[in-house]
Amino acid sequence: MPYLFSSKNAPPGCGSIQAEIYFSEKYKPLHGHPDDLISGALNDLRRCGFLRPDDEILLCATALNKYANVIYDSDRTAALAVVHGFLDEVGIHYCGRYGRWNHAWTDQAFMDGERTAQKILGGNSLPEHAR
Repeated sequence: MPYLFSSKNAPPGCGSIQAEIYFSEKYKPLHGHPDDLISGALNDLRRCGFLRPDDEILLCATALNKYANVIYDSDRTAALAVVHGFLDEVGIHYCGRYGRWNHAWTDQAFMDGERTAQKILGGNSLPEHAR
């Protein structure tokens, strides 16, 4: 619920919910327009108790982010070994959600970035929060 992260994410007295629906060109292609999914998403949010039947919806918006999330499929492990092997071979450091190609939370990705920076700088001491 993005409104919990910043008061700028919703008007006073309101809240916000971000629903994510995943697609894959290979396994689960998107048929139609993302706006076609709003009604079903709202119904599911009500069914799960995130929205009450009497909640007033002020805004619904969709965005299609083709590369927004790491998708785990049966090709992931082998592909990751090839990519990371190449990066290691040519001396490119990688970190975070897309560097490691895992579903890391923001704080995990940030700490992974700190660890990678320390490794690059040749230091082994990390701040307590990054250990």
